[in-house]
Amino acid sequence: MSESLIFVSQKMSRVRWKPNSTSLQKSSVFAAGSYEDTKNSVSLWEITQTNKLKNNPEIKVLNRYITFSSLAGDVSGLDYADSSLIVAGTSCGDILLFNSSESLVLQHEWNRLHGRGGCTDVATSLPGIVSVGEDGNINLMRIESKRPLRVIEHGDSCPITSVRYLTSSEIVTTNTVGQLRMWDTRSPSDSPTRIMVSSDQLVALRSVDHHATQSHVLATGGADGCVTLFDIRKECAPVNKLQVHDEDVWEVRFHKTSPSHLFTCSQDGSARRLDSTFDLKVMARDGGGSAPEVSEVVSKCGLSINSLDVSGSSLVCCNDAEAIYVIEDAV
Repeated sequence: MSESLIFVSQKMSRVRWKPNSTSLQKSSVFAAGSYEDTKNSVSLWEITQTNKLKNNPEIKVLNRYITFSSLAGDVSGLDYADSSLIVAGTSCGDILLFNSSESLVLQHEWNRLHGRGGCTDVATSLPGIVSVGEDGNINLMRIESKRPLRVIEHGDSCPITSVRYLTSSEIVTTNTVGQLRMWDTRSPSDSPTRIMVSSDQLVALRSVDHHATQSHVLATGGADGCVTLFDIRKECAPVNKLQVHDEDVWEVRFHKTSPSHLFTCSQDGSARRLDSTFDLKVMARDGGGSAPEVSEVVSKCGLSINSLDVSGSSLVCCNDAEAIYVIEDAV
């Protein structure tokens, strides 16, 4: 693996690769959002190559080329809706829609959708957008709508920490008491269709993602440093719980085209890769079999790695040392 590192003079809370027209291509552009700055921003970065040195014709250069700054609050959620539309959430409760086709233009803003604590995460499945927050609310929007189509008020009695679309009409959320909740957005009920618990202890879940080809397989990252695997088809309890980190697992991301690879990043300052076929019958605690192999992608750097994303063979992650890492051949 080769590593590129740039210090950006801002703490970054979220990084996301720009999607390509085909999933087999790896992207050279990613979006990043900052936090704990006097003027927070969403910015676009591009990885280019230079041939100036004969001895090393493939020098990677990381350039910030567009920035939208002076956001109210920290960037607490970030997602590409498509190759040009970016959705961001802030700690002030605002949800922002940017168009990045030519420059980074604010196309629409949904103001103060979340109260105390603001937005904690956003997810997209065109034309849908969903946001969740510290207030336990779930906001359902569409790209073209000027206001939320539906608000599930107090959908959770405690802060919601992350959200993902499973299908165009189903979402999954995690919360601070270790629950995984599934929701059918078509249902008139404001109650989840299912609640699963990660453990007997009330350990917060920080993140969730689903397997690209086995959508019934979900992975969550917890405040105890564990990655927990669920099979939502029939299991009420986790299939397996793995101690991967020493502290909070801020994000988990399945590789989209090689989903046997699961990437994680943590408060302990490391990013890791789990390699497994995710055969749940083998991995189940009462089914035997070996645990996934865990590889270090970024060694402990002393400060929290807050976010990561993977595209093709490239991994991008950011940390509290105001640095962005781009790892080549991470898969």
